[in-house]
Amino acid sequence: MSRTTNLNNKPPLGTLIGKRLKEIGKQQKWLAQEARLSKTYLCAVINGRAIPTLAALKQIAKPLGLDPFDLVSALLGKES
Repeated sequence: MSRTTNLNNKPPLGTLIGKRLKEIGKQQKWLAQEARLSKTYLCAVINGRAIPTLAALKQIAKPLGLDPFDLVSALLGKES
């Protein structure tokens, strides 16, 4: 797997977020509301079109029950 995309053509960060959403039975709209981010911005982050700030990563991690470090690692294409 390359650093920028996986088999689904999503960057590792988007894959991690999508996987976690599926595990908890939630959708991107819910995450955007819980993280207090626009759905457009969240989709851009998930699809690799926007690089999130550390603050945004924290906002995304909390409702997903993830450690923000895991999201940073995924953003950098590293395994935590």
